Amino acid sequence: MKRIGALVCLMIMMVSVLAPAAFATEDVNAQKDGLAIVESIPHNKDEGVSVENLSVKIQFNKDVMPANDKIEQKNAKQFKLADKNGKEVPIKVYYSDKEEGLLMVASNIRSKEARKANSIIQGDMKYTLTIGEKFQAADGSKLGAVETISFKTLDQAKSTKVYMILMAVMMVGMIVFTTKSAKKEAEKQTKESGKSQTVNPYKEAKRTGKSVEEIVAKDAQRKAKEAEALAKRKAADAELMAELEAEAAEEASSSNKRVSGPRPISASGSEYKVKVVKTQPKQTTSTNPKNQSGKKKNSKGKK
Repeated sequence: MKRIGALVCLMIMMVSVLAPAAFATEDVNAQKDGLAIVESIPHNKDEGVSVENLSVKIQFNKDVMPANDKIEQKNAKQFKLADKNGKEVPIKVYYSDKEEGLLMVASNIRSKEARKANSIIQGDMKYTLTIGEKFQAADGSKLGAVETISFKTLDQAKSTKVYMILMAVMMVGMIVFTTKSAKKEAEKQTKESGKSQTVNPYKEAKRTGKSVEEIVAKDAQRKAKEAEALAKRKAADAELMAELEAEAAEEASSSNKRVSGPRPISASGSEYKVKVVKTQPKQTTSTNPKNQSGKKKNSKGKK
């Protein structure tokens, strides 16, 4: 009895383990046999889809490239794009020859039909793409059930308003930042120049609502602090200049070498001798003897 019970338990455990795997295999085989949508862009119930060049990309689990023009025309009739009011939008189906199972359904509002019907893609509008059950794959298998992909387009007016608000905030921020930077730069230049900023107590009292005496006292305190800060800065600059001059003088004194007096080169052990040659000054003869005028010179020449 114990052996029979153990065998029964073992059989129950084997069935519980192998049954899910068998059902999973059946599901996989069913998926391989049937045509199904794997993914779409935009996804179902997406919002904020661009109005420009509206299109839907669909990835199937099989190759959907039509074998001939007849199948392509039949498949094209299985797609329908309409807004929430039921107004259809002209479309065109494009098949990818690079990625297996990929196609794109694009709005064709520039066609003659769209122009006649005055068909346009509207913003903030819900659109639904319907794919018929008779859509056929390359191997002849069909979708088998109607599939829908719904999405909502971008609200262009709202998007433009948000963009304009952001631009206005950015411009105001730039103006405030530039004004503060210019004010800080002016204050910095004023501090560096040592000039105190003048304050009109009457205008300041009118602007702030304070008394003239209070503003004058506050201005005096500010000027005293500025004068104190300027004096400290000048003292620090003077101290720094004194240190630099002392260092420069020390470097100059250390680089100069002093000697007791002139010494000949032989004192350092050199045997180099310079040969000194004396030259006689040249005697020049002049054609113009001293103390003779031009007339006497000419008379001597005539004789």
